[in-house]
Amino acid sequence: MTDPSLPIPERVADLLSRMTLEEKAAQVVGVFPGMFMGPTGPDPDKMSKLIPHGVGHICMGGGLARRPRELASVLNFIQEWLRDNTRLGIPAMVHNESLCGLAQDSATAFPTAIALAATFQPRLIEKMAGVASREARAVGINHVLSPVLDVNRDARWGRVHETYGEDPFLCTAMGIAFVRGMQTDDLGGGTIATGKHFLGYSYTEGALNQTASPMGPRAVHEVYALPFEGAIRDAGLASVMNSYSEIDGVPVAGSPEILTGLLRGQLGFQGCVVADYSAVTRLRRPHAVAATDAQAGVLALTAGLDIELPTGIGYPSLPDAIRDGDLDESILDLAVERALTQRFQVGLMDSPTVDPDEAAAAFNEPEALKLSRTITDASLVLLENDGTLPLGPDAGTVAVIGPMADTLRGLFAAYTPAAALELFMAMSQGLGGSMAGVFEASDDADDSSTSDPTLDAVTQVFHSTGAIIDPAELDQGIGDLYPTMGTIADAIAQYAPVTSIKGCDWTRRDEDGIDEAVAAAQTADVVVLAVGEKTGWVGDATGGEGRDRKTLELPGAQSQLVRRVIATGVPTVAVVVSGRPLDKAGDLAGAKAILQVWHPGPEGPQAIAAALFGELNPGGKLPVSFPSGVGASPTYHGHKHGSGSSSDRAYVDGPSAPVWAFGHGRSYTSFEISDLALSDTSVRAGDVVVIACGVKNTGDRAGDEVVQLYVRDVVGSITRPVRQLAGFHRVSLDPGESCRVEFDFDTSQLAFLDHNFELVVEEGDIEVMIGSSSVDLPLRANFRLISSLKLDHRTSFTTPSRVDERR
Repeated sequence: MTDPSLPIPERVADLLSRMTLEEKAAQVVGVFPGMFMGPTGPDPDKMSKLIPHGVGHICMGGGLARRPRELASVLNFIQEWLRDNTRLGIPAMVHNESLCGLAQDSATAFPTAIALAATFQPRLIEKMAGVASREARAVGINHVLSPVLDVNRDARWGRVHETYGEDPFLCTAMGIAFVRGMQTDDLGGGTIATGKHFLGYSYTEGALNQTASPMGPRAVHEVYALPFEGAIRDAGLASVMNSYSEIDGVPVAGSPEILTGLLRGQLGFQGCVVADYSAVTRLRRPHAVAATDAQAGVLALTAGLDIELPTGIGYPSLPDAIRDGDLDESILDLAVERALTQRFQVGLMDSPTVDPDEAAAAFNEPEALKLSRTITDASLVLLENDGTLPLGPDAGTVAVIGPMADTLRGLFAAYTPAAALELFMAMSQGLGGSMAGVFEASDDADDSSTSDPTLDAVTQVFHSTGAIIDPAELDQGIGDLYPTMGTIADAIAQYAPVTSIKGCDWTRRDEDGIDEAVAAAQTADVVVLAVGEKTGWVGDATGGEGRDRKTLELPGAQSQLVRRVIATGVPTVAVVVSGRPLDKAGDLAGAKAILQVWHPGPEGPQAIAAALFGELNPGGKLPVSFPSGVGASPTYHGHKHGSGSSSDRAYVDGPSAPVWAFGHGRSYTSFEISDLALSDTSVRAGDVVVIACGVKNTGDRAGDEVVQLYVRDVVGSITRPVRQLAGFHRVSLDPGESCRVEFDFDTSQLAFLDHNFELVVEEGDIEVMIGSSSVDLPLRANFRLISSLKLDHRTSFTTPSRVDERR
C-alpha cells in the first residue's frame, strides 16, 4: 500500500485487507473539526477519543483558519496526527464548499452560480473552477461540495441562486466546465468535485426545501439526470451528493434504484456518493423508513451512499450490523474501496501535507482577481431600457435609493465567506434566524443534541427566531475580508455626485424612511433604485437554503418604496440584486431601465457602475424565465407540447407567459442575426449537422450577443418539448462588425425514452430555430432524420461552436 509504483487498485486492495471493521467504518464517516479543537488548535487528547481509528472526511476544513498559511498548518497537523497516531496512518479527505470560489476567508471570490450561467460562457466557469481548485490544493483541501447540478424551474425555491438555471442543456454545459476546471485532467493535480443534489432536489412539492419531488421517470432521466450524466461522462465527475427528497415514495438516501441502478448502472458513475448533511439520519426522521439510526445506516449504505456526513450517526453502527448478520461486509468493503481509491487518486496517501509558505502565494493572484471582474461584467443582464441608459458624464446628481445602496452583505449569496461570517456572528451573539427544513427540531428531548458542539450551535441558531445582526457591524467584518470593496453608492460616486438613502430595510415593512427617500429623489436628476433580496441562512435573508417563498415580490416595504420613488417622475433606473427571479413587472413598470444583477460578490459595485455609465455594455442573458406571478410558477421555456404557451391557455386573472423569457437580455447596441444555413437537410440519426448563421452589430457601440440555437422534434411518439436549447455562442462585435457562427449539432442529443423506456432517436422532421432568446427566434429551417437510432446511453452533451468569417 506504500509503494507508489504499484497500480492504485493493488494498493487499495492491500490496504483494505489489513483493516478491521472499526477501521473500515471510520473511513466512511466525517467529522467537524470543531469537535476536537482546543483553545489554540487541534487537541490530540480529543482526537484520540473521537477518531481513534481515523476518519474519512474533515468537514468544512476551510473554516479552521482565516489565512492560507495558518489553515495549511492546521490541516497539516491533523494529517500528521492521523499518520502517526492511528494504526494504519490513513490521511483524511478535507472538503469545503466552492460554489462561487473556494468558500474560505482569503480565497478569490466570484459571483454566485446563477450569475455564472448568465454569462453563457462555460470557458469562464472552467477557469473560475481552476482558480478555486488551485487555492484549495494549496492549503490541503482536496474535495469540494460543488457544483450544484439541479435544474431549477420554480422561482419560489430558495436555492435558485446555487443552480445554473432552468435549462438542462445549459446546466450540463456549465456543470461540465466546472468539473473540468476543478478536477483538471488528472485528479493528482486537481480537486474532487461533487455534483449535487442527486436527484430532483430542486423540484419539490410547493417548492419547499427537502419535500417530496413529484416527477415521473422521463423527467428524472431526460431533465434532472442530464447534467449529472454529462459531468460524469464528459468530465469524469468523481463525487455525487444525494438529494434530501423522496421520489415516488422512496427517499433518495435510501434508494438503490436511484443511487445504484440509475447513477452507476445507467449514468456510468464510478466515484463516491457522499451524504448531504444528516441525510442518513433523516431516513429515521422525518422520512420514517427506518426505526433507528443504525437501521438508517444499513439502508443508506446498501442503497449506495458511501460516506455519511457531516458526522457519523448511522454508520458507526455498521460493524455491529455486520456481526449481527444484518449487513454483508462486502457492501462496506465496496464503499471503503471507493473512498480509499480517491485518496490515492488525489495523491493524499503519498503526500498528505502541503507547504504552508506556498499556500498564501496561491491565493488572490492578479489574474484570478481579473477573472472575477470579467465574469461579473459578463453576468449583468439588461432587462429593459428605453434609452435612458447608459448615463452620460452630464447625468447630474444621482440619488441611489434602496436597501442595496450602501450594503456589502446584500451583494453576496449564501455559501460565501460573507454569509458564513453572518452565521457565526449570530451563533457567537446568541441571535437567531431560521432555516426551515434543514435541521429539524427533535420530537424527543433526548435527541435534541449531538456529540458535535458546532452542529448543535448551528442548529440552535437555525431553530430560533428574532434578532438580526447589526448591519454596520456585519459590513465592517465583510470589509475586512475585502478591503478594496465599496458599495453600489460608492462606485456610482466615482462617476457623478451621489445622494444615498436606504429608504427601507430588506424585509421590514416599516415605511418611515420612504418619505426621506422620496425627498432625495425629487432633488436629484436621476434615481438609481438599488433593491432586491438578501440571500443567506439567518436574520432577514429571504433567499437561500430553507428560504422558500410563497410570494415573489420585492421583500418588506421595497415595493412601496419603488412605487413612490417612480411616482416622483424623476428618471429612474432600477438595479435589482437577487439570486432568483422576482416579480418586478408591476413594481418597476415605470422604471426607465432595469438591470438584473445576480449576487455578484466583491466586484459587483464597480461592474454595476460601469454598466450604468456606459463603460460596460451589458451582455448577459437570463438563465431562468421570470414568471408573470407566483401563481404561474413553475415557468420555463422548454415545456412540453400541450403545456405552457403551446396550450393556448391563460389564467382568468392574467397571462401565463413569462415577463422575461429564458435567454432574454438587451444591449446598448443592436444586432441582426441572419442567413441560416444547414450542412444537410436529410441526415441519419446520430450524424452531425453543421448549422450556421450570420451576426452583425448594427448599432453604434461595441457589444456582445449570445446566439442561441434551439431544436424541436416536430412529431414524436412521446410528447416532446416545444423547444430544446441545443447550442449557444457569445460573440463580441464592434459597431458594423459581423461574423458567422457555426454549430456542430450531434443529432443523438434528440434522444428520449420511448414507450418501452428505451433511449431512442426517432425518424422524422426536426425544426431548427436561431435567435437572441427563447422567444426571439427569427431564423427557422427543417432537416429530416431519415433513420432511427437506439442508444445504450447518451454520448453527446454539448454542441461545439465557433466564429468564422469575422469582418
